[in-house]
Amino acid sequence: MRKWLEERLRVQELLDSMFNHPAPKRSNYLDYLGFATLFAFINEALTGILLATVYIPSANEAYSSVKAIEASGAENFVRSLHAWGADFMIVLVVIHLLRVFYVGAYKYPRELTWVSGIILFLGTVALGFTGYLLPWDQEGYWATTVGTAMAGYVPVIGDYLVQILRDGVNVTGATLTRFYAIHILVLPGIILLGFLPHIFFVLRQGMTSTDELTKAKQRGEDITKKSRPFYPNEAFRMASFILIIAVTLFILAGNFPKELGEPADPLNMENYTPKPAWYFMGVYQLLKYFPGEWDVLAMVGLPVIGILVLLFLPWIDRNPSRTPKKRPIALGVAAVLVIGLGILTYQGMSSGPKVLETKGVVAHPSFQKDIEPIFQNYCNQCHPNYKSYSGILKEVTPGNPDESLLFDSITGKAKFPMPPGQPLSDDTIQTIKNWIQDGAENN
Repeated sequence: MRKWLEERLRVQELLDSMFNHPAPKRSNYLDYLGFATLFAFINEALTGILLATVYIPSANEAYSSVKAIEASGAENFVRSLHAWGADFMIVLVVIHLLRVFYVGAYKYPRELTWVSGIILFLGTVALGFTGYLLPWDQEGYWATTVGTAMAGYVPVIGDYLVQILRDGVNVTGATLTRFYAIHILVLPGIILLGFLPHIFFVLRQGMTSTDELTKAKQRGEDITKKSRPFYPNEAFRMASFILIIAVTLFILAGNFPKELGEPADPLNMENYTPKPAWYFMGVYQLLKYFPGEWDVLAMVGLPVIGILVLLFLPWIDRNPSRTPKKRPIALGVAAVLVIGLGILTYQGMSSGPKVLETKGVVAHPSFQKDIEPIFQNYCNQCHPNYKSYSGILKEVTPGNPDESLLFDSITGKAKFPMPPGQPLSDDTIQTIKNWIQDGAENN
């Protein structure tokens, strides 16, 4: 059988390219982040298949099916492996990209390896985002509501993108079915299609750490003192690194199982604070620093620019050197961006709404004293255009609440009614109505 396969597939040639080559003695565990990310994806695929055998992707039964999984020790461990594994995969692929950038492995001749890696990164983030909704609990529901609302900021086609993502105006059971199909069929297919050329490029061109050995060998130098066989020496180190990742994942899944929150409540009756998934927290926090008329820049412009820069980085960075000491500008800019995004993410995860005092209905409310705090505490997280008086006034017809888009939204009469956002009490709605009736002044 081995001879039969060898004649047709040349398996030995493939194995030799993977294992039978010298590796530098100075290699370290960070060289194997790509393989660790592959392990995380395999974990997600296997645990996802197991979960799919018992999960029911419908608004009426999704939550109860996950609740049943949670009640079973073995099934809940698989679910925790899947949930923690998603976080691991995102973190590993980000660290891997940063490592590749640091060593300059995106430069000639590995431009296509980098581009395929960026595609894999985007697919990984999309996997995490679409999977967030599937438990159909409050956290997933509102994270998806806020996350899909971000697409609405795209000029001209924003509303259509939101409807395509949600399969309707609001997040409903149809959204859940669409996300489930994308999560288990479309995105894994994209990742596999991206992985095949990626691994081909790596096998064909070798890892960056072996470049110096290759050049030395071409010069006729003896590289035996500078290298050691990849198998079994480096293969053992790689397996040990992946084992450490696996053990850490198993410990977290076993000791800190992912808890299922309260069932999804479109009316948000539990006063739940809507926030996006943690990997979107940086953009979420960035909105708070942009005036209402510039929110499209934070929500759409900067992320799109960032993705394009990543995709075309090998051609943007014209510095031929891969040595970190000879690339101070590129590494400095990258460090500032990474630290800034980290700070924004931390701020977004730790920020929360202020608690308003209960006032009842205010007959003649002041904008600065009564109205502005309402929008700051309940609306700005999902509607950054409400951060300023001018932004709010765009949706208000002074003196006529019934003709105001703002009032139609908070009372459920608009095309895109509340939610998203925290629903307002009857007293709060009446206070806003009174303010509009009084002329909607900035007093």
